[in-house]
Amino acid sequence: MLFRGKPKPATLIHTLVGAWRADTLSGDVKGEILAWFHEDGSYLTRNQMEIRGVPAHPVTQTGRYRVEPLDRTRFRLFTIDENGQPVSSTIRTFIDNDTMINDVGRITFHRVDVTATPLN
Repeated sequence: MLFRGKPKPATLIHTLVGAWRADTLSGDVKGEILAWFHEDGSYLTRNQMEIRGVPAHPVTQTGRYRVEPLDRTRFRLFTIDENGQPVSSTIRTFIDNDTMINDVGRITFHRVDVTATPLN
């Protein structure tokens, strides 16, 4: 058996590029996360929460991302904000091309229509 080595970041980036949506729930707080990852390494996220039925102001964040492969389906996602400050480093797993799980909080993201824009 030949050793294949680590998967290429380009393969994981190709799968990551696009629009993703996740619903979250923790106690009285419901949330929706929308994330757009672009081929040029930029991203935009929009987090909308509802606390005890009262909508909070949405939080939008932009910046750059980098992918570090861990195996064929798992990768570490590094994000920095528009000012170059580190935002997060999370491990994510692709279940298939349209489903991704963030290991922190076990948040499940589903791919949404690629024509969706941050302004919709």
